[in-house]
Amino acid sequence: MADAPVRITRRAPLDIVQIAAFGDPLETSERLSKHFGVAVTPAANCAIGNDDLTVLWHGPGQWLIVRAPGGTSLADELASLFGEAAAVVDLGHARSVLRFDGEGVRDLLAKGTSIDLRLAHFAPGACALTALGKIGALLHAVAPTTIDVYVPRTYSQAFIEWLEHTARDVSAEIAGPPI
Repeated sequence: MADAPVRITRRAPLDIVQIAAFGDPLETSERLSKHFGVAVTPAANCAIGNDDLTVLWHGPGQWLIVRAPGGTSLADELASLFGEAAAVVDLGHARSVLRFDGEGVRDLLAKGTSIDLRLAHFAPGACALTALGKIGALLHAVAPTTIDVYVPRTYSQAFIEWLEHTARDVSAEIAGPPI
């Protein structure tokens, strides 16, 4: 499906906070679930969310919490919630997030990773830490034809250059503000 169109847009601004449990990951996930009203799990490679928030597994006992900026700082909110029970790190200015939409999204991204991105193996709600174009990335299957890609902001230009090179045979459009 090399000619299937793909639209790439930057998701910004976003509050992105990493939380790492010092204690039992199950207890931390239950606390997050109660606080945000979503069923957070310590299980690997799972993402959960609602219209306002996404919680992505980010390693054993670690999650990325992502939402649009609101009245209160997400990092401050979580630091107050967990106190000394977890490390809370604001990554909002350290990550770039690109949304890939279209029938060819899985074929395009598969060119840069060893993860099997076929729908049967990477369904909506899945997420995975991987190398994508030799750059560390977090992939989140949002819908069957939508995948969000999180990359360190310092590598975002290199990622875009890899993408432009890789997408030469794909009808890809990079839209929105620059990274």
